[in-house]
Amino acid sequence: MENEFASNYVKMVFDCFADELGHQKQELCQRLLRKCPTPLAIKRLTRVEKREICEWAPEMKRLFAAIDLGQVVTKSHEDIIGHAYSSVEVGREMVARFQDEEQENICIACTDVHNDIIAWKVLFIGGGSECVLYPDKIFQYALQCSAHGIIMIHNHPTGDVRPSSQDDSFVRRLERGCDFVGINLIDFMIVGRDSYYSWQEDTAL
Repeated sequence: MENEFASNYVKMVFDCFADELGHQKQELCQRLLRKCPTPLAIKRLTRVEKREICEWAPEMKRLFAAIDLGQVVTKSHEDIIGHAYSSVEVGREMVARFQDEEQENICIACTDVHNDIIAWKVLFIGGGSECVLYPDKIFQYALQCSAHGIIMIHNHPTGDVRPSSQDDSFVRRLERGCDFVGINLIDFMIVGRDSYYSWQEDTAL
């Protein structure tokens, strides 16, 4: 499987350059593959390194423009506002949105009395393993949206969706805060690369 992935990567690199370049196509492809033997190596290029590569030939600048466009397309998702979701549907949608994120994101979805999502927003972005949470900002946003309920979603960049001790502690604080301000805590979700955890599903068992 790993060899097949590497082979596909090499093929895609060669397909990025027009055959009309002739011998230059071979040279550019080999040079790029030496510099970036894996897709992750391209992702980790610094701005200086990209500028240096773009000086090889005009085709390199067009290649990076195509990569940037691909990233925009990948991160584009349908608007979830105005739809009623089950935890399964929200979980799948959030996995699709955050599976490639390398930083932890905290997202709040606000719902009306029918549990339809009326607003949602990423409120915090943290590091690779943790994100500082501010409950007052969560409730401030929920009250501004006249939310009847909230769903808190955050991703674990490690891919492990099991709640940590900090997650358990925070969801209890969030539940108490919701009771105090009169907002329903509909769910507390953790998403990974291909799965999710739902506090609502877990407590219903």
